[in-house]
Amino acid sequence: MIIDFRKIPKEEFEIDVKEGEVSLKARVFKKKSNLLVCQGKISGTLEHHCDRCGAPLPVALDEAVEVWISDGAIPLEEEGHLLNLVEFFDGRVDFCAILHSEVEAIKSDYFYCQTCEN
Repeated sequence: MIIDFRKIPKEEFEIDVKEGEVSLKARVFKKKSNLLVCQGKISGTLEHHCDRCGAPLPVALDEAVEVWISDGAIPLEEEGHLLNLVEFFDGRVDFCAILHSEVEAIKSDYFYCQTCEN
């Protein structure tokens, strides 16, 4: 789901983006003319592998997310308090790319199967 930044309304709206078995349901609202806030939840099942033995491991997701989205670069003095900032430079917001990025961040954690946890 790609939306032109200039077409995003001032009123809060909801998105529902899906990638495979994982979805992002969130509310989006403008904080400033060039800054959005996306607050929601990533849920579903992620096919992953055990980081110790390599066995297939389905991971159930139920993660709250808050992503700040800017149209262009944000000055460093403003950026300091924004922990999860995504900058787009083409005047459009790609919510599928945001979901993909958040899933990749989750996958970077360690996951162990029941055998390896013991």
